[in-house]
Amino acid sequence: MSPSLAADQARLYGYEDGLLAEDEFFSEAPGRDKWYTPWGAPADVRSLTLDADHTLYINVHVGGILRYDNTGVVPVLDIDADAHQLAAHPTLKGAVFAATALGLAQTRNGHDFDFRTGGLHAHYCRAVAVTEDHILVSASTGPSTSRGRLYRGALWEGALEPVTGGLPEWFEGNLNTHCLAVHGETVYAGFGDTVWASEDGGDTWSEAATGLPKITCLA
Repeated sequence: MSPSLAADQARLYGYEDGLLAEDEFFSEAPGRDKWYTPWGAPADVRSLTLDADHTLYINVHVGGILRYDNTGVVPVLDIDADAHQLAAHPTLKGAVFAATALGLAQTRNGHDFDFRTGGLHAHYCRAVAVTEDHILVSASTGPSTSRGRLYRGALWEGALEPVTGGLPEWFEGNLNTHCLAVHGETVYAGFGDTVWASEDGGDTWSEAATGLPKITCLA
């Protein structure tokens, strides 16, 4: 699949042979007429991820999750889950995770999702990242929270446990979409003016930089 660019009003563009063009298949995606935002604006593509088989997964806010492969565009997670970010496992085909308003959503086959909430103090999740063996997800009490927290757990099952080794116990807001990043077993988290790093898959952390402008994205 060619490189993809997400845009306002839930549009997707492909880049090929030096040209950028809107993806016509996605512009006619099933259920598009029901996509919305709580504040009344058109829905947006909030995040994208490619799985190990190079299948594209698209997170529309608010519009659910859609899988896009050579068979077309197919909704795979319902709009009511209110998905905020996607992350695919680096080596397992069809293994995709989503931070949603209902907890951590996960699928092993690219289309059948279940939800994990065990261990979370609240179910509203904004950011997600995955290493070879672990999943990390931020959770809070809602969009305007003062009690946000990062959690870590084994893939697929078991309770999600609060991450405290070197990170704040609580964040005064949401550890937001795109503010977790993974490079191998090194994980980065950004909140406010500070970036923390973990070299052991998110178990222990140290401050990497502070005094920065407000962090809105890590890559």
